[in-house]
Amino acid sequence: MTVPTSIGFSLSVPDSWFELDVKRSSRDANIKLLVESRVRDQPELWEHRAALIKVLRRQAREAAESGAIYCACFVMVLEESVIPGAVTVSIIPPPPGGTAVDAIAEHLPTREASEEDETWTSRSIVHLDGVGRVPRSEGVMDVELPDGSGTVRSLVMHTFVPLDSDRVLLVAAASPAVDLAEPLLELFDAVTGTLSLVSTPHQQSTAAVIEVATRHERFGPGEADVAAVD
Repeated sequence: MTVPTSIGFSLSVPDSWFELDVKRSSRDANIKLLVESRVRDQPELWEHRAALIKVLRRQAREAAESGAIYCACFVMVLEESVIPGAVTVSIIPPPPGGTAVDAIAEHLPTREASEEDETWTSRSIVHLDGVGRVPRSEGVMDVELPDGSGTVRSLVMHTFVPLDSDRVLLVAAASPAVDLAEPLLELFDAVTGTLSLVSTPHQQSTAAVIEVATRHERFGPGEADVAAVD
């Protein structure tokens, strides 16, 4: 008997990151518990726990409003400021040209900055070990907030992984720390580079997550989630 399967994904993030619950009914309570358990023994972060909880709740809310099925965040505390960054995974429809790698790449915008503080975007085709050739865009963009209240200038990397003729897996990494463009783009590339696609039982709920023990040389011992995207 053949068991129907659906497509899932596996993604590894550094141990210091926060993998967030994006479900509206539980995310606020779970994020508070997560932050307090993680920073309790870190005096330099414990005093900023209220700010961390606020930032991560906002990140989870915005991820959910944008349609993300997965969200992981990192937080940098610089002087009195808490600077976040996030990687989200979403399922989106393909552009008019279809889901072929070259077709998606042709629809990605490009823009050169004529001055140092202007926005810019570039596009490329990269190779992910667990996926193969995929189109990517990266740059500094004015990103519209999900609630339409404005924009925030952010460093962004979008990697598009075709799933089938109707769906594309979007791995979106972003941070408002545009002054740290070079190291952050290297970090985003490293995290996205751990992506792989897997088959999961079709009976598995789309919202379900199967935890599997894994190790990744770049990030050390840890767990990766295999999430069904159906």
